[in-house]
Amino acid sequence: TWTAKDGLASNQVLSFYEDCAGSLWMGTNGGLCRFKDGKFATITAANGLYDNRAFQILSDTEDDSGDLWMSCNRGIYRASLRELNDFAEGRLKSVTSFVYGAADGMINRECNGASPAGWKTHDGRLWFPTVKGVVAIDPRQHNTQLSLVLIERVTLDRAPLSTGQAVQIKPDQENLEIEYTGINWRRPQQIRFKYQLAGFNQDWVEAGTRRTAYFSNLPPGDYTFKVIADNGEGLWNTEGASLRVVVLPPFYRTGWFLALAVLSVSGVILAAFKYRVNQLEQRQAAQQAFSQQLIESQEAERKRIAGELHDGLGQNLLVIKNRALFGLMPSDDVSRATAQLTDISTTVSQAIDEVRQIAANLHPYQLDRLGLTKALTAMVRKVSGATQLEIACSLDKLDGILPPTAEINLYRIVQECLNNIVKHAAATEASVQLRRLPSSLKLTIQDNGRGFVPAVVHSTSAGKGSFGLTGLAERARLLGGTLNIDSTPGNGTRITLTMAFPHEDTES
Repeated sequence: TWTAKDGLASNQVLSFYEDCAGSLWMGTNGGLCRFKDGKFATITAANGLYDNRAFQILSDTEDDSGDLWMSCNRGIYRASLRELNDFAEGRLKSVTSFVYGAADGMINRECNGASPAGWKTHDGRLWFPTVKGVVAIDPRQHNTQLSLVLIERVTLDRAPLSTGQAVQIKPDQENLEIEYTGINWRRPQQIRFKYQLAGFNQDWVEAGTRRTAYFSNLPPGDYTFKVIADNGEGLWNTEGASLRVVVLPPFYRTGWFLALAVLSVSGVILAAFKYRVNQLEQRQAAQQAFSQQLIESQEAERKRIAGELHDGLGQNLLVIKNRALFGLMPSDDVSRATAQLTDISTTVSQAIDEVRQIAANLHPYQLDRLGLTKALTAMVRKVSGATQLEIACSLDKLDGILPPTAEINLYRIVQECLNNIVKHAAATEASVQLRRLPSSLKLTIQDNGRGFVPAVVHSTSAGKGSFGLTGLAERARLLGGTLNIDSTPGNGTRITLTMAFPHEDTES
C-alpha cells in the first residue's frame, strides 16, 4: 500500500496507465504521478501540465513513442511521454501540454469520470465520455501545416511605425511595442509563440499565446527582433518573422564625442602637467633667485661690516693708539696730557657706539634685553626721530609668546618695511599695528606714499643686496604666515601679515 505519506500526489487515484518500460502512471486529484523503481515523481499544472486531474490516461502509440492523452473537467489534453519522463528524471524544468475543447469540435469540454473514462479502439482512435456525449479523437490526423508568422504592428512611445522597414529609436524615445501573430486554421487560439531580441536577449522568451512584446530603455545598439510560432500542436515554424531595431546612442556616447572627450581630457591633463611643471620651474627659479639674493645680501653685509670696521672702528682705534703713544711721551704740560686723555675718551665712546650699531645690525640685542614689544617700539621711535616721517605705533604685548627665531623674523619684517618706506615711499605718515587675536597674530604696516605695482617690483627684486619683497615673503613663510601686499601707484601701500597663534593661551 502506498499513500501520500509515501510520495503519492493524492490518496484519491482516478486512473492508471503502465507504459512499455514498466513505469506506472497514475492520475490523481493532485497531479500526474509516475511510479518507477520504488519512487514517486509528480507532475502538476505548476510544471506545465494542463490540469492536476486525469480521469483517464491513454497512449496514442503502441511503443509509447508519442503522447499520453488525459481527460479532466476542463477538456482533453495531451503531453509527450518523453517530456514527462525527462521531467520525472530531472532533465527538464517543465513540460508542454496541448488542450482540446469546444474550439476543436467538442460539444462540451467537461469530461466524465465514469468507468471507463476513456478507451482506445483497434483502429487507433481514442474515445472519451463527456457530459454531453462521447468524443472520438484520431491522433493520427495531426496538423502538419506550419503557422504563418507575421509582425502586425509596431509602436514607439505609442506612435505607430511602418513594419516594412527597420525601427530607429532616438535617445529621447523609450518604449517599443511589437505586435505579432500566427495564422493557422486548425487551432488558431492554441498557437504559441517565442521571441528574441538578438543582441539583447540571450535566450528565447516563452510568450505562450501572448502576441505582444514590450521593450523599454534599450541600450544603444543594432538588434534583430525574431518571433517564431507553432501550429497549436507543437510543430514550430522556426523561420518566423524578423525586424531590425536600431537604438541610436545619445550624443555623449557617440564615437566622435568620445574621441573629442578623450582629446579634451588628454589636453586638460597635458595642460595641467605643463602648468604644474611651469609652477615647479618658477618655484625652482624663485628659490635660485632667492638663494642668489641671499648670497649677494650676505656678501654686501660682510662688505658693509668690513667697511665700517675699517673706516670707522679701525680709524678710531688707530687714533686712540696714536694718542696713547703720544701721551706716553715725557711731558711737564699737564693740560696737554689731560687734553690727550679727553680725546682718547671721546674716541673710545665713538668706537663703542659704532660697535653697538654693528652688533644691532647683526642681531637686535634689544630683543634679548627689552623684549619684542619694547624693541619694536624703540625701532619705530628711532626711525621716526631720524626722519621727517610721522609713525603711529599700536602694539599688543607679545613678550615671551613667540620662539626666539620667530621674534627675530617678525622684527626684521617690520625693520625692512620701515626701511622701504623711508627709502622708496616718499611718505609723510605711516603706521605700525600688531594685534593679538584669539587664534592668530596680525601685523599691519601702511603708509600714504607713492605706492607701486607689487608684481613688477617683485619680479625685478628690491635692489642689489636687498631681499626686497622676496625676503619679506620668505620670512613670512618661515613664520608659517600669509603676507598680503596691497599697493597701487599714488595710493600708498598696505602690508598685512597673518600668522597662526602658537599657543592656546590668549591672555594679554
